[in-house]
Amino acid sequence: MMTKLKYLSPLILLIIVLVVLTSCSKKSGNETASNKDKSNTVSVKTLKLKATEYTDFISVVGTVKPYQKALISTTEGGKIIKFSKEKGDYVVRGDTIVIIDHEALEANLQATKAQYELAKITYEKQEIVYKENVNSEIQYLQAKYNLQQMEAKYKLIKDRFNNTFINAPFSGYIDRKYYDVGELAPVGQPIVLLIDIAKVKVEAGVPSKYVETVKKGDGASVYVKAINKEFKGRITFVGTSVNAVNRTFPIEITLSNKGRILKPELMANVKIQQTTYDNMILVPTEVISRVDEGYIVYILEDGKARSRKITILKRTANEVAVSKGLKAGDELIVIGYQNLIDGQKVNVVE
Repeated sequence: MMTKLKYLSPLILLIIVLVVLTSCSKKSGNETASNKDKSNTVSVKTLKLKATEYTDFISVVGTVKPYQKALISTTEGGKIIKFSKEKGDYVVRGDTIVIIDHEALEANLQATKAQYELAKITYEKQEIVYKENVNSEIQYLQAKYNLQQMEAKYKLIKDRFNNTFINAPFSGYIDRKYYDVGELAPVGQPIVLLIDIAKVKVEAGVPSKYVETVKKGDGASVYVKAINKEFKGRITFVGTSVNAVNRTFPIEITLSNKGRILKPELMANVKIQQTTYDNMILVPTEVISRVDEGYIVYILEDGKARSRKITILKRTANEVAVSKGLKAGDELIVIGYQNLIDGQKVNVVE
């Protein structure tokens, strides 16, 4: 047993020596590789950073809606005898759109009018003789109350007759028709849809975390991709409750719609203006790298690439607003940054 241990001890010692030598060799190799990487010169392009005015914003998706819309119905059910305006026509407030059959009401109106005028004449004569103490007070009061009754009946029938002429409550376009001439229109059922798009509203839902920052009167920009146009406006309505399903609260932005180019139900990207900064650094999105400690970019210093940790204020598809880590005048590496390491020599090309 002692003989075996005697032969094994030198062997174990030899293995330990080999392990140590291998480890040192790898470490030396890594250091050499790292130094070699730093010594390699990489060609890059840079961008001199400038401070600019920047407005922070909240981005949400909205939908274009008519400024006003109304489902026009009738309070006098009956057969439609005429459409004075057709679908797509523009109407001015007060214009007649639809006429309901009113033949029976018209006859009733004429009869009631005659009764009312007779009651008026009777009252006037009874008033004269009553003042002369020729008739009794009861006869005078009967004539007076009969006049009031016939006047109320006449006005009621007249209103019912007028209601067979359905007029526009505001100026706008007839967007839909739900009935045709000859069909029976029930009381309260929509006959046409009237919309006003001289102005439009953009309705959107804002996440509840902004409930204390979004206020009525805040500026907003609205981009409609379908027509490739951007519009400026202000928030004219902020909801007082939060939707229990998606945890957003409603807002509305009113926009002028010159030429009626904004159509209801178009989708819109809404940016609600928040804080404005006088000196903000903006950098291209693609030059930012994510590391364990956060985000970094590379800048040029004394012919070498230096990593710079940054704090991001806002990110968009094309650029990032940096609130900390960069300053005006820094030379940001925008081409050739992909495989750089801190301290590597670079060659700036035009």
